[in-house]
Amino acid sequence: MRMSFKSTNLQSLLRWTKIVVVNLLVFLFLLIVVEILLRSVWTVRSCIRSECDFSQIAGLKVQNIERGTDIGLTRYDELLGYVPREGFSATMNAFPWHGGKLTIRKDGFRSNGYEPPPLPAEVLVVGDSFTFGDQVSDNETWPACLERKLGRGVDNGGMTGYGTAQALRRASLKLAEKSYTTLVVSTLVGPLDWDFGRDRLSYRQGWPKPAVIHTKNGIGWSAASDPNKPGTHFNPLYNEGYHEALNFVYERSEILRLILDRFFPDSNIVGDRLTIVHANAVDENEIVDWTLRKFSKLEVKNKILLLQYERQGLDTTEVAERRKLILGIANELSLKVIDTYDVLRNAKEKRPQLCNVCRNPSPLMDELWYLDNSYHHTPLGNELVCSYLFEHGFSKQSITFRPDSPSTVQVKAPALDR
Repeated sequence: MRMSFKSTNLQSLLRWTKIVVVNLLVFLFLLIVVEILLRSVWTVRSCIRSECDFSQIAGLKVQNIERGTDIGLTRYDELLGYVPREGFSATMNAFPWHGGKLTIRKDGFRSNGYEPPPLPAEVLVVGDSFTFGDQVSDNETWPACLERKLGRGVDNGGMTGYGTAQALRRASLKLAEKSYTTLVVSTLVGPLDWDFGRDRLSYRQGWPKPAVIHTKNGIGWSAASDPNKPGTHFNPLYNEGYHEALNFVYERSEILRLILDRFFPDSNIVGDRLTIVHANAVDENEIVDWTLRKFSKLEVKNKILLLQYERQGLDTTEVAERRKLILGIANELSLKVIDTYDVLRNAKEKRPQLCNVCRNPSPLMDELWYLDNSYHHTPLGNELVCSYLFEHGFSKQSITFRPDSPSTVQVKAPALDR
């Protein structure tokens, strides 16, 4: 009787084990089918945009993610959260850079390829990584190009990851230290991550920030967040086994990428990319209005608002709506706007796609944006932005400089740092 009972239990256990194994195999098969379908849809969409990219079909990885390494580029700042570290100099070989030279001058501005600067600065430019010049050398940024075209000094006050209000705050601090005739504020108008939206955050991808918030006296700034909070670049939160496993799957699964990016966009899967919206953050539309009104009131002779764009966001509804909002408020305030939308879109349509089987290729000097996950401008893209800004923003009729400034000095482009 006892043997019969044990035999029945064993048979029941084997039956349930078989059911579980079969269901797991079916589930795994369905996951593989969905993964293939998602990758196929992604590939077809890339072809519809006339930019066929077969990398998700040809390889296992859907993207690359890198843990941040503190190389000493930034330091904490009580008002801005973080700023470039004065005197930093390095050749940037880590992904997503391509061996470019990055130099921060003693005054905290990025070098334009000359040290010391050959001209006294009359123009201050501020913005995010598109202004700072991520992925390109010192002399390949659009501010460096603008300096050569103007024959007048240009201080590059851009910083990777800044929001527009944050960038304007840095401009205000620099204007209190030094006199400029012209201020250019650049803002990235993207479909998901756009600069005005960043100003709602107290942490963005591991960097501490001040946020634009509601206060008792109206809209104002929060204090810059604690740089030592776990999960930041200054204090990474990294469980070796857990994060390595999650990163491995995330890089190779379109399913997991879509789930995390859509439903958990602020997930800190790398351990040093903490992103938090401030509890009292102001609405994005209010931030646009508040920032541009502050910009219009700055005491500087010439003011230009420069609109810049990512490659993948040019034809999206989000970009169209945000662009319309910015242009409407700027027009109301009589701000001079240089909008690169049309020139970039037209140039993009005319240029051939050079890389069809690559997600993270080597730098393509004939493209306007790098084709990796960052989508920053290549040197050619920066040159196009610079030329358009120079032609439409710095005409003799609209921009006046100091009469005693050298107007005929020609600054030759230095040899490429690559």
